[in-house]
Amino acid sequence: MRSVALLPLALLLGCNFSSTATRWNGCVGSGGRPVYVKSHTNVGLKLVVFVPFLGSTTLPDQIDLLTRDIARENGNSVRMIESSEENYWYGFPPITWVVTPVITRVAADYEPSPETLSRDLAGQEKSRPSP
Repeated sequence: MRSVALLPLALLLGCNFSSTATRWNGCVGSGGRPVYVKSHTNVGLKLVVFVPFLGSTTLPDQIDLLTRDIARENGNSVRMIESSEENYWYGFPPITWVVTPVITRVAADYEPSPETLSRDLAGQEKSRPSP
């Protein structure tokens, strides 16, 4: 019942989904060092197709959020590998001409800090089944 009550609030705030790929089975990035891939997907709304209303519906906003997360982890050597902004004005006209759903995606690979990398590798070793 509580989740049903929170649904309208979530819709009003926009939704941001984040994930980080940390398991590369010993493979490394193009610089010869381990890399992580972090992605953000934001679902937001624009008014009359163009005016940002809820959520981070522009690529610069999403890139700023993504790189801020990477900086908090002390990662560096960021390389953007994906960015897209889908504006669904055509979904259910004329409703979506007034309130337009927008999905923005960005992804980047980066070198994790030595501390983060050693912590994650230790956690992966513990979770690996013994032979």
